[in-house]
Amino acid sequence: MEFKVSNVYKRTEDIYKSKKYRQIVSYGGSRSGKSYSILQLFSILLMAKVNFKITVWRNEKVTCRATVLEDFRSIIYSDVHIFNQFVENKAAATFTCKKTGSRIIFEGADSVGKVLGMTQHISFFNEITEFNEDVYNQITQRTKETVFVDYNPSKKFWLDRYRTHANTTFIQSSFRDNPFLEQGIIEKLLSYDPSNPINHENGTADEYMWKVYGLGELAEKPNRVYKGWGTISRHDWHDRLSEYQSYYGLDFGLSNPTALVEVKYDGDKTFYVRQRLYKPSQSMNMPISQYIKDNCPDIGSEDLIVCDSAKMSMVSDMQYAGFMAVPALKGPGSVDRGVNVVQAVNVIYTDDSRDLDDEYVVYSYVVDRYGLSTDQVIRKDDHLLDALRYIISYLINYLDIKI
Repeated sequence: MEFKVSNVYKRTEDIYKSKKYRQIVSYGGSRSGKSYSILQLFSILLMAKVNFKITVWRNEKVTCRATVLEDFRSIIYSDVHIFNQFVENKAAATFTCKKTGSRIIFEGADSVGKVLGMTQHISFFNEITEFNEDVYNQITQRTKETVFVDYNPSKKFWLDRYRTHANTTFIQSSFRDNPFLEQGIIEKLLSYDPSNPINHENGTADEYMWKVYGLGELAEKPNRVYKGWGTISRHDWHDRLSEYQSYYGLDFGLSNPTALVEVKYDGDKTFYVRQRLYKPSQSMNMPISQYIKDNCPDIGSEDLIVCDSAKMSMVSDMQYAGFMAVPALKGPGSVDRGVNVVQAVNVIYTDDSRDLDDEYVVYSYVVDRYGLSTDQVIRKDDHLLDALRYIISYLINYLDIKI
């Protein structure tokens, strides 16, 4: 009973057996065998360990069943001896090994209750870029042994911080690590290679697609809205900018995060930004105004807070609570104008503004059918960026700040 395995499988198995790492992160190009290798290892573990539990996660359960579950099924179906050892429960999306009682469960993080209730020996996050860090933390803190992760490096995001963690290791791979890949898929991936003149003649050369899906390397999306922002340490924020006046932008959210940013202006086209709040108001258990008073006591009654004007009742609540809260500039074209204003200035944000960093790297323009950027911004994962747009636009329009 032997699988046909790739180099990625061998590396993954060796690292797991070494027991040196709590988290094993496999990233790389398309069809490199990342997730397939992890699932092959899981099938072996389920047959070897008694009453062992593995959970496999996608952001939505329906996607998990249509992708990762199907891969696992194809693995155990490939060998009749392995297939005969498992019982599938299609309704529950589980496979149980008859000999050991161990099982694998395919779940979606779209059910918060299940996320909070699950405990397991191993958890596997397939396409981790789909998950927010809170969901990841809820699952991993209930994982007894090892956390497996895989993704295509199509954007910089919160998991990159784990590169400095001693208990985490990263495995990079590309399609060249998968000897079983169909020739048609190889040719498709090779068609992105910008170093090949034929690809330019055919109009298929694409540096971003080649780096991310061909080579498995991180690359910046060409349709990003904001680029070139810098970072400053929290220490330098307090040490170097203590004399600058603070202004605030506030975007309201009920199930989405309520986002608050603090902004300081240096008088020469540069805005320094610090994330202060990123939390859905429905989980605050108190009015937003009171939550800000309790958690940001340095914000006083004379500090300007430019708020989301789509929720004027909440602006009024902030005013009634004693804050100098004013509505943001709105109206037809206000988003585009605000984006243009932010693009025209220098932005430097504190390195502990993690959610702001996540929004910054994914905030993008819609692309057309030919893969070219349009002027339409994708309105998603933009709560802190909206708050930032409110305050910078207001300052430039009403306080005579020149850019």
